[in-house]
Amino acid sequence: NFMPTSTTKIITNSSLDRYGRRGIVVNFFFIILSLPVLMSSAGTVYWVNGWIYFILVLTYEIAYILILMKINPGLLNERGKFIKEGTKFFDKIYAASYLPLSYLILVIAGLDAVRYHWSTMPVWLTFLGLITILFAFYVSLKAISVNSYFECTVLIQKNQKVCQSGPYSVVRHPGYAAGIISIISTSLILGSWWSLIPSTLIAIILVIRTALEDRTLQNELAGYKEYTKTTRYRLLPLIW
Repeated sequence: NFMPTSTTKIITNSSLDRYGRRGIVVNFFFIILSLPVLMSSAGTVYWVNGWIYFILVLTYEIAYILILMKINPGLLNERGKFIKEGTKFFDKIYAASYLPLSYLILVIAGLDAVRYHWSTMPVWLTFLGLITILFAFYVSLKAISVNSYFECTVLIQKNQKVCQSGPYSVVRHPGYAAGIISIISTSLILGSWWSLIPSTLIAIILVIRTALEDRTLQNELAGYKEYTKTTRYRLLPLIW
């Protein structure tokens, strides 16, 4: 998560370029692909929880694109480049592992919650998952709206500055915090205890990535060490 000042809105391009268009297409492709993965693993298209999850993620993606198209389309172009020159090695490991683990959650959830009923999760946890994923989406969109350097990878850019506005005044990495909440919420919404295994693994990877990125920012980004003294916690207030 890269943090400019709230008054420094850096719009690198006023319109989408080929990277931005490619990024949108790729993201929608993987979201659309999640629906047949869910339904085929469940063995039915009449899986309400699966449809709810799909609609939530699709709605978030549309909101994310519309927000950036309005305030910073250049960021869509930058995020559409995915892995760029100068990307840290640990980010490449994360990028290679995130997608297969994400789909593994969907496959296991469909097999567990619908097809074979390996485990049973109480309905109240599904509602909890809905609440927490909506909260995570809100935090993520707020972080994107104030952070012109909300890149996909850890990459220190020229003239990059530290921000303390929005959710960055609460924790230093709200994007990762939202990601952890949403990935755990996915298993709750889909009603599968077994799918919490890959969900938890992704969460652990995100915690490690947070620690490595935070260390990188302290070493390489001017003003970040001072920022850590006012915003003390990386992911979870009062804990870490």
